[in-house]
Amino acid sequence: MPPSPAYQARAVLMLSCLLLATLCPAQTSQYLADLAALKTVLQQTRSYKAQIRGDKERAYQALYRQLALDTVSDPRSLRYFTNLARLVFPLRDNHLGFHQTTDFKQFSTQARIDSFTTTREFKAYPRYVINLDSLRGKLRGKPLDSLAGIYHYGELYSVGVFGSGPGEYTGVVLESKTRLWQPGQIALRLYAHAPGRYKAIYGHPLFKILMLQPVERYVNHSLVNSSFYGSSYEGVYAKEPGQPPYVTLPRRGPKFAFRDLDQKVQYLLIRSFQQANARRSRAFYDSVRQVLRAPNLIVDLRDNEGGSDKEARKYVKLLRRYARQGHQLYVLLNNGTLSQAEILTLKLAGRRGVRTAGQTTRGMLGYGSNYGRMQKLPSGQLEIYPTDMDNGARLLRYEDYGVEPQLVLRPDSSWIDQLLKIIHAQEAVTMYRQ
Repeated sequence: MPPSPAYQARAVLMLSCLLLATLCPAQTSQYLADLAALKTVLQQTRSYKAQIRGDKERAYQALYRQLALDTVSDPRSLRYFTNLARLVFPLRDNHLGFHQTTDFKQFSTQARIDSFTTTREFKAYPRYVINLDSLRGKLRGKPLDSLAGIYHYGELYSVGVFGSGPGEYTGVVLESKTRLWQPGQIALRLYAHAPGRYKAIYGHPLFKILMLQPVERYVNHSLVNSSFYGSSYEGVYAKEPGQPPYVTLPRRGPKFAFRDLDQKVQYLLIRSFQQANARRSRAFYDSVRQVLRAPNLIVDLRDNEGGSDKEARKYVKLLRRYARQGHQLYVLLNNGTLSQAEILTLKLAGRRGVRTAGQTTRGMLGYGSNYGRMQKLPSGQLEIYPTDMDNGARLLRYEDYGVEPQLVLRPDSSWIDQLLKIIHAQEAVTMYRQ
């Protein structure tokens, strides 16, 4: 039996590291080994094989040779991480993850967090040398539609974001109420790669690791993808903190819900197609499939985390059947609608009686992962979560860019109320025509 593709990839990775350890100077061999290992892993992904060809392949190899000239040696430094992240930048593959490693136990209690703030690692965390008072004064005058400005991470700390190079922005902490963040520390870097689209490098608010967010957008005066698992704050970096969360749903809210909004409109919430919720999903599906009778149905896919095609398929059939019966279907979307939820939306969109509403989705549907295997790079300080599924060339056009709604809703009032007004107005027009 021939060796599996995974075994072959590991063998190539080990050979690359051995060759680099033999040929490279001592102070840079670790960096070059990580760089080569990351490149090897990326080249095995379906996204690399599909996208990096011809001139793009030559440009990618030139980028690799350029990065290999650097002599950076500290794997916890911002420059080290950014260099490696630049190998990921050319891929439109937003299920792929890349971040520094961490010991989560180190942040499990307040005492351990306090202890961490005395360590060499914390004291060496990346900083930007700049006059913070002067920066604060300049950024206060920035208009709200400008990416540059002062952002708040809840009430924990504020960050000044300013242009620091062509197509590049840096965010440094201005004020902080938490010991984990000190004024002058770098909280984020943004790199423009398309109009209104950025590759972001964030410092995790709690774990203080550097991590890549491959698609970031500035929407409603916020960096909409700057939410972090494990953080004590559920929001994002925003210029106007404390606004009512009309666009998103509570993080700990229900996964499924159904109710009558009035005699003409019913509401269906689906927040997950994950296998972990399969039993709950099946019970919910069985409970609602016979009661969808109103002439209008709002299907709320906000913050739907995606999941398996198997779990989504039954809802596609149910909702298509509902629309074929002459009913009106409104699919509610936001930036947290991703992966399989975006694919479901595309399977419904364009059909008679179906309208999409809300906000552009994440743009995270072209690829996926069957196995979910995190791989450490040779230094042991960085991890990559590679993808191994290709959902088809048809979906690649939406990767990074998302699915745009037909009805764009305002962020300043309840989206359900806005949709109800639209639906009732349409009902009135229909009755008048009859």
